[in-house]
Amino acid sequence: MTMHDRTALSRVSAYLRARMALQQGNRCLQPFHVTLDAASSEPGWNYATPVDGAAPNAHELASLIDLFDRKQRKPRLEYIHDMAPEVLPRLLDAGFFREEPLALMTCTPDSLAADGDLDGVEWLLAEGEHELHAAAEVQNAAYGVSGTCAADVERLAGVVEKGGAVALARCRDSGDALGAGLYSPPLEGVTEIAAIGVREDARGRGIGGAVTALLADHAFVQGVSLPFLMTAAGNEHRVYARAGFHRFGELIGVTR
Repeated sequence: MTMHDRTALSRVSAYLRARMALQQGNRCLQPFHVTLDAASSEPGWNYATPVDGAAPNAHELASLIDLFDRKQRKPRLEYIHDMAPEVLPRLLDAGFFREEPLALMTCTPDSLAADGDLDGVEWLLAEGEHELHAAAEVQNAAYGVSGTCAADVERLAGVVEKGGAVALARCRDSGDALGAGLYSPPLEGVTEIAAIGVREDARGRGIGGAVTALLADHAFVQGVSLPFLMTAAGNEHRVYARAGFHRFGELIGVTR
């Protein structure tokens, strides 16, 4: 690992904890930051992250598990393993299992390569309720979440209100949503590009990569110095490397 990558991982790790601290369901349970969503049991909204260098003991792990159980949520952690290497073996001993890791990828303004000039596709930053609902529908369908509720739209509206952005790709002729994505409100020059989703019948046209690159470009214009994303290994080269992103680490999920 290069010093540059180590610095980027440290900045992303600090960003993830700082973002959790701003969420309504956040709480600290040393040495963890925990976020629990009252409206959704989806794993991505309910998890804990250790502080850098954490080495939790048996009592601290038991307290964490008890908190999730009392809130009727599955105990789960997601974090950058290189920033807290002593946590994983202790979790495995406590009955957790490791999920497939996600690649952490970033880019520079000069490396962005995706073409936003796609035939029959128009782009916009979603801000109104109708546009945000369309974005939420595409994202939920892409990630296998049935239905779209008011809380989904409210989350996206909160992203925009706090300084992030939601991008929407639409069919130029019909106005139907084809793809969407967002970047979260920046903190200390860092933002996450996330929730990239493309309608199943619109895949293979470069929409996902273009949404990602357009969001990164917009973030750079707004003063962000480190945009990053998380992705499964299969998408690393197929979508995001082609859009100008490169890998600099990985994030692991651990579930009980």
